[in-house]
Amino acid sequence: MRADVGDRLVVESPNADTHRRTGVVTEVRGRQGEPPYQVHWLGTDEGRDALVYPGPDAHIEHPSATGAGGEGADAMQTMKRWNVDVVLAEESEGDAARTWAEVGLVADDGTALRGHGMARKHPSDLDVPEIGEELAVSRALSDLSRQLRQVAAEDINDNTGSPWRPT
Repeated sequence: MRADVGDRLVVESPNADTHRRTGVVTEVRGRQGEPPYQVHWLGTDEGRDALVYPGPDAHIEHPSATGAGGEGADAMQTMKRWNVDVVLAEESEGDAARTWAEVGLVADDGTALRGHGMARKHPSDLDVPEIGEELAVSRALSDLSRQLRQVAAEDINDNTGSPWRPT
């Protein structure tokens, strides 16, 4: 593995519970681009710096030296962060319960969307609130996802004049 300052170090997730990590190489401490690398982490680790000895789950992404037309133009890369706000509420009636979830997203352009989901606990079910929360939030996120696809379809139609039907 070889890197230069400015390259991105990407560490893939070993399982579904965690996300890939991406950082910018700020210093190469090994000979001829070899590890270790001083890395400035991006995303959820934003602002954290670390000395990294990459393992087999890591790779280097080099910035493109040519643009789309191969004319030598520098490639441009941007990063945005969208935060999703999750609110949960539970109401109980005897041995039955309902869990409500609302997820909200406000994009940079001001687009605000809200997804809703609900889960019910039957009186004979075990009392495990986490299950109701997980189901309600997953349903709210699914609702939000459907709305985002619809917004994308409308944007595609507005910008191309061709309708797109989200699947």
